[in-house]
Parts: sequence; C-alpha cells; structure tokens
Amino acid sequence: MYEACPVKYEKGQAFIDYMNAHRHLLRDRPRTFQHGDYHIGNMMIGNDGQLYIIDFNRNDFGDPWEEFNRIVWCAQRSPLFATGMVNGYFDNAVPMAFWELLALYISSNTLSSLPWAIPFGDEQIQVMLKQANDVLRWYDDMQNTVPTWYRGLAEK
Repeated sequence: MYEACPVKYEKGQAFIDYMNAHRHLLRDRPRTFQHGDYHIGNMMIGNDGQLYIIDFNRNDFGDPWEEFNRIVWCAQRSPLFATGMVNGYFDNAVPMAFWELLALYISSNTLSSLPWAIPFGDEQIQVMLKQANDVLRWYDDMQNTVPTWYRGLAEK
C-alpha cells in the first residue's frame, strides 16, 4: 500500500530496508490474542482511579511483542511512560531481541499509516509525516535498534 501511496516519507526507504534486513526475526514467533491498537489514546482513568483500556475493534492474534507497535504514541507523549510499559512487561530485563522486533513492527506500522491517513485528509497525513520523522530520529534513520526515547538499559 505504501508503494502505491501518492504521498511518501522523505526517508521511507529506511523503513523498507530495515524490514527487509530483519524479516527473518518473524520466524517461529509465538501468537496470542491482541488488543490491536494498544496505546495511550485508548487508555482511560475512571472515576474510581482504575485504568481502563478501550477500543477493541482491531483485536486479532499475533506476536505478543507486536502489541507494542503503537508505543510511538506513548513515547511522543511521555518517554517515561513508554519506558515504564516496556520495563514493566519485561520486569526490567528487556532482551535485545525485543528491540530488534519492535523496530521491525514500528517500521511496518509506520509505512502502513501513511496510506491509512490519505482518506482522512491533510491533517492526518501531517500527523503521520511527523510521527515518521520522530521514529526516524529515535532510531537514527533505523540504524540503531534501541530508540532514544527509552530511558532504561536493554539487557541480555
């Protein structure tokens, strides 16, 4: 869809190159039920002080680590919150394999986000262009595996 899209990211090839070089990481990954759109925009704090997750219309099955592919929304808003999500999931022992796969999933999601935005108009296109620039900055044009927003140390 990205290749047929009339709008392109200035450095979109960096995402494609990363995906092509790392697609082998997808082999033999586990599958589990997923929310499908898990990010800060789908989280609410109720009057009772509890966290509620909403918007389950994109649920599916896939790699449990793929669920982090929309962490970019969290990292844009609060790098510490995004860091806490990752550290909490891995009990502060984040494997390097996670970062390699996350960059792959974020690359794929970023590429598909631009064609998704086209029917919604220029405002959404601009949101996706900005987000792609943020991702490329965090990953040094997809040359670094651990994003700069991460405030902890990857282990293992």
